[in-house]
Amino acid sequence: MAQITIVALGHPLLDIHADVSDNFLKKFKVEPNNAILIGPEQQDLQEELLNGDHDLTFVAGGAAMNTVRMLQWLVNDPRKLQCYYLGSVGRDAGAKCLRELMEESGVITHFQVQEDSPTGICMALVNGCNRSLVTSLGAAADFTPEFLMEKKSWKMVESAKICYLNGYFVGISMNSVEILLKHIKSTNKVLCFNLASPFVSRLHFKKIDAVIPYADFVFGTRDEAQAFAEAKNLDDNTAVGTAKYFASLPRVLGSIRTRWIVFTNGPGSIMTISSKDLKIRNFTVDPLPSDEFVDTNGAGDGFAAGFLASYLVEKDLDKAIQSGKKAAAYIIRRSGFSLDDRYDF
Repeated sequence: MAQITIVALGHPLLDIHADVSDNFLKKFKVEPNNAILIGPEQQDLQEELLNGDHDLTFVAGGAAMNTVRMLQWLVNDPRKLQCYYLGSVGRDAGAKCLRELMEESGVITHFQVQEDSPTGICMALVNGCNRSLVTSLGAAADFTPEFLMEKKSWKMVESAKICYLNGYFVGISMNSVEILLKHIKSTNKVLCFNLASPFVSRLHFKKIDAVIPYADFVFGTRDEAQAFAEAKNLDDNTAVGTAKYFASLPRVLGSIRTRWIVFTNGPGSIMTISSKDLKIRNFTVDPLPSDEFVDTNGAGDGFAAGFLASYLVEKDLDKAIQSGKKAAAYIIRRSGFSLDDRYDF
């Protein structure tokens, strides 16, 4: 089998995981199971986490980084698959930690270094089976088109057969995304896209709308899909409406390949639709015992990794869904997006 090569553009973040109470979430105006950028109401959140009595865990984060880390880990053979990752960090200990973690995973990284901005952080607040993400992008928001076009960065892009983006990056770094989309169009490369979060779907629906025609795979949750439908004011402003809309958008590259839309729904069924027949299929999710729930943070990133690890090799939707479910369940059973020895999977 020829080697599969993937390049992801994303926001590298150092994740800080903490178990918090309902009152803690209310104090900082954070909703359960939501993902937001830090605002005025959350300015003191990081300080309270670091100086309080919370049991903290630090892990590599950022949605695209999570997916390529797990994808590399799942395939576990650089001769079969090699992932590359481009992002922006500060010149600090957080960046050093991220480099080491990515090197351990086998993903080849190239970071733009910002002298005046710290490496971004994501505070993952776990409350029972729920999790909320509060992100301070820091240097991650400063990724530039000039860095993307640098020789080393562009060599990674050119060598990759598949590109991976998500809504977070599209929302902040659209100038760089447009350069990548032109390359995808001229080379007929595969694009995988993840919606990322409901607030991204609402705030950046126009940018997402511009990316989907290039995409071969679109991942997301039903909440993210419904947020897009409402922001776009689709006639059917539900997740199903978004799925059908995405599947029916004309491909920039013509009708050479099928576009797959895959929306998860926590413990609810997984919905898929393809541009080939526009038929909705639903796949049940095996319930996890309540005592095995640890942290849902990154479950969607893990699902995308599991799905792609299977589908890119076997081209079988049912097997890919099973692989995605298994990967998501593995992440849910762990604190943070942490990966142990491969034989534990």
